[in-house]
Amino acid sequence: MKTPHLRPLVLPLVLLLAACAARPEEPVHTTLFRPGDHGSKYYRIPALATTAEGTLLAVADRRNDSQGDLPNAIDLVVRRSTDNGRTWSDQIPIALHTAETGYGDAALVTDRTSGDILCIFASGCGLWASTAEHPLDVNVSRSRDDGRTWSAPERITPQIYGPGCNNPAADSLSGLFAASGRALQLADGTLLFAAAAHRTGTKWPPLYNYVCLSGDGGRTWRLLPAAASDCGDEAKLAELADGGWLMSIRNPDKGCRRFAVSHDRGATWSPVGTWSDLPDPACNGDLLRYSLRSEGASHDRLLHSIPADTAERRNVSVALSYDEGRTWPVRKTVWEGPAGYSSLTRLADGGIGLLTEVGDWDSGFEIRFTRLSIDWLTDGADDGR
Repeated sequence: MKTPHLRPLVLPLVLLLAACAARPEEPVHTTLFRPGDHGSKYYRIPALATTAEGTLLAVADRRNDSQGDLPNAIDLVVRRSTDNGRTWSDQIPIALHTAETGYGDAALVTDRTSGDILCIFASGCGLWASTAEHPLDVNVSRSRDDGRTWSAPERITPQIYGPGCNNPAADSLSGLFAASGRALQLADGTLLFAAAAHRTGTKWPPLYNYVCLSGDGGRTWRLLPAAASDCGDEAKLAELADGGWLMSIRNPDKGCRRFAVSHDRGATWSPVGTWSDLPDPACNGDLLRYSLRSEGASHDRLLHSIPADTAERRNVSVALSYDEGRTWPVRKTVWEGPAGYSSLTRLADGGIGLLTEVGDWDSGFEIRFTRLSIDWLTDGADDGR
């Protein structure tokens, strides 16, 4: 039987289906840590990483009694996802506070050579009470089973600065910590983390930014002698397509993000510049190498997460650069309201993972995971391949 009355509907239906198919998938949000979970009043300081097996690890400070930094009763805890952030394990402890010390401000990196995951973090007196004689400690815990269990904190402070350190470059330092969020592994396997430090006898903040390096999978570390900045705070690192190092630097004066570049493996750094297209309200953000043409991608891509505001911690956004961080022409808001620190990772399936402090000091923070894509970020103009 003929049904000619249906024919006029066919083309509009096809166009509608095509439009729906072409529409980028919207970000999906999951709250991972909230005040009251596991008896803790507060959570802060997100760190996010993808393991060699494709597992997602989301780390936070469990700040049991107050929102303050060290010294405080802070535990480091992690949740795992084996399905690109759709479902998550319960909290797993990395380092639990004692009567003597708390642990906080985690930076994560996966060692592709061994498969180990390293968590680098602070403990002890706190940055502003740290002195050359009694310094804030730097520690490493390691997981060899994809984040299920973690080694006891190993104090690596004497390798980097303070009493017992034999590196002349560290003689002037009186306090130092690894910037929370991401640490970095270079293409040749070298591990790096960006550090913020103050010097004895100088006025601070602002802080000096240094790089700490390990050539043996994180078993030993050393501070590189050249400071990338004397006007910074928490910073992040990315390896450029030409092998250079890019450091993104929190601006303590607020306004716009600062940066520096090294083309000699940290021996020297360019003068500190300012990204006029990357607002920064003096907040920690994250910097992520998403893709490289040398590895078969259509574009070299860098991502940056940061509150897109020059004064207040709100409007956490993700920005995209196609020219190795010279400009950031693409930026899209993920959280419009109050929000602060964030951390980025590339998911095993090519998506983007974002872990964000959502809230403020009055309400407390929830740590929320967001799954998004290059396709969504560019409104369909770039499929991320």
